[in-house]
Amino acid sequence: MGYKIGDTMTAELATSALQMALDKHRKPLIIHSDMGSQYTSAEFNIKCQNYGLKHSYSLKGHPYDNGRMEAFRLILMREEVYPKAYETLTQVQAAIGWYINFYNRNRISNVA
Repeated sequence: MGYKIGDTMTAELATSALQMALDKHRKPLIIHSDMGSQYTSAEFNIKCQNYGLKHSYSLKGHPYDNGRMEAFRLILMREEVYPKAYETLTQVQAAIGWYINFYNRNRISNVA
């Protein structure tokens, strides 16, 4: 998994998260996303093409197409984001990084 956190959702941010995933893990064959403008951008899709990735999209209004990620996002928001008050983007980045590590290594989950 790759992730980046910023003030706005941009193609550059999405492309940076994709690069993080590619640097950390073996190359996937398919990447799945929603149809947000950052994922449908030329910049993001050129990056996918350069790595030979097939880009799959959820249909508008069908978040269950990517159910595992949606379930994780809801858990992240409920357990880490909503209960806290962050003052800076740096605090958010550190907290999300900590939570992703905790979730992947320690939290018992039945999201399958």
